[in-house]
This record gives sequence, C-alpha cells and structure tokens, in this order.
Amino acid sequence: MTAIFFGSAILSWLSIQLRLPVVQELVLSMQQHETRQAEQFVKGNLQVLAARVGELQAQMVQLDGLGQRLSEKTGVAAGKKRESAKAEPQGGPFVPAPLSEDSLRQEIDRLASQIQDKSLALAAVETRMRESMVRREFLPTTLPVAGGARLGSSFGPRIDPFGRGRAIHEGLDFVAPHGTPILAAAGGVVVNASYHPEFGNLVEVNHGGELITRYAHLSSLSVQVGSPVRRGQQVGTLGTTGRSTGPHLHFEVKENGMALDPAVFLGTQLASRHR
Repeated sequence: MTAIFFGSAILSWLSIQLRLPVVQELVLSMQQHETRQAEQFVKGNLQVLAARVGELQAQMVQLDGLGQRLSEKTGVAAGKKRESAKAEPQGGPFVPAPLSEDSLRQEIDRLASQIQDKSLALAAVETRMRESMVRREFLPTTLPVAGGARLGSSFGPRIDPFGRGRAIHEGLDFVAPHGTPILAAAGGVVVNASYHPEFGNLVEVNHGGELITRYAHLSSLSVQVGSPVRRGQQVGTLGTTGRSTGPHLHFEVKENGMALDPAVFLGTQLASRHR
C-alpha cells in the first residue's frame, strides 16, 4: 500500500512537471471548450444586438415614410433634413468591417436617438394638423344659403339701395326665393337671435374668440341664443325683413368688431354665384 501511494504521488508529480501528453490534451480540451462557450456567448450577443439594429432601422424607414406622407398632405415639414457634406471621390473592393459589441451598441444608441427625434417631430406635425382641423371647422367656409342662390351685392363700396348715396356694404348679399333655408357657415354658438330695425330678423353665431357671422333679413328664426350649431345647420329662412328691397340674405363676417370680406372665406364656392 505504501508503494502504491508513493507511486501515485510520483506519477502526479511527473504529470505536472513533465506535462505528460494525456494531461496536456485534457487541459487543452478544457480550454478549447471554454473558448467555444465564450465565443458562442459573444456570437449570441452580437446576433441579438444586430437584430435590434435591424428593428430600429425598420422603424426609421416607417417613420420616414409616415413623415413624408404627412408632409405631402399638410404641407408641414416633419423635420429638417440633415445636409450631408459633399463626399470626396472614393472606390475599391468591398471588405466588410468586423462587427463588435461596442460598434453595435453605438449604432443602437444612434438609431434610438434619431427615432426619438423623429417621433417628437411627427407628434408636433400631428398637433398642428389637429389645430388646423379645428380652425377649419370653425371658419365660415360653407355657403350660408341652401340651393342655387346667386350673389347680389359684393363686399365694399356701393350705392345705397334706398338712394342715400355712396355707402359701405359690410357683407355679401345672396338672392334666392323667399323661405330658402339659411345655413350656419361654420360650427359655433348662437349669441343673438332677435329682430333688428335695419337687419330685420337677425342671427349671429360666434365661432370662437371674436369671430362672428351674421345672417340678416330672415323671414324666420330656427335657433335661440345659447344654442350650439353645427356647420350647415339651418338657422332660419331667407326673407326681406328690416331695411331690404326684396328677398335676400345679407351675410357678414366680423372679427373683433371689424367687417371682413366673406369671399375670403368662401373662396371658389362663389365663382358660380355671380349675377
């Protein structure tokens, strides 16, 4: 037993000192196994990071496309394009650069930052779009007379129809049959629905702030003060009450008490309404 013990001890000492081939192969195999495991771990991490880069690049493409479509629809730029410096002449074979964890993480950070910037820019465009839609909803851009009314007197100077000389006409006159429905040119709230000595039966609608539309000489009223109205909702019927020479609608747009030309708001809808 003593001989066996000393023999084993001597064999172990010789294995360490002389590095017998069996021991060397065993150590080398263990080292190679650990190296392969480390390489697989690193390779797995690189694949995960590379997949994340691909996802972020796809998001960038989607955001760019969405921004382009919004810009085309609204005319609002979704973000300033970065001007790239003029590249010097280059060439040569393509030799792909090796991927590293640091380079992939830097690319992820760069793309994430760009996506955040583009998302904020698109959110700002969406906000401006909503504001524009709200403004359009409450701007008097709908013809206030149903059917085929024709345009009578325009906005501006004219001769007073009752022979009192030169006067300023602060609205548009629409000529149509008595009783033709009169429509709200935009959404708002009725602030006046009463009889006026000169305007006759009169409806005034506030469209927000100090923007007001006025519908005069009505034969009847369909709304009351405080009533909300939608764009195109009937507010009365055409007539000739007040200071009027015949059935027509006198339509005004006022802001802060100042008369504005309704034609500016109604635009091309008036093209076929002239006498």
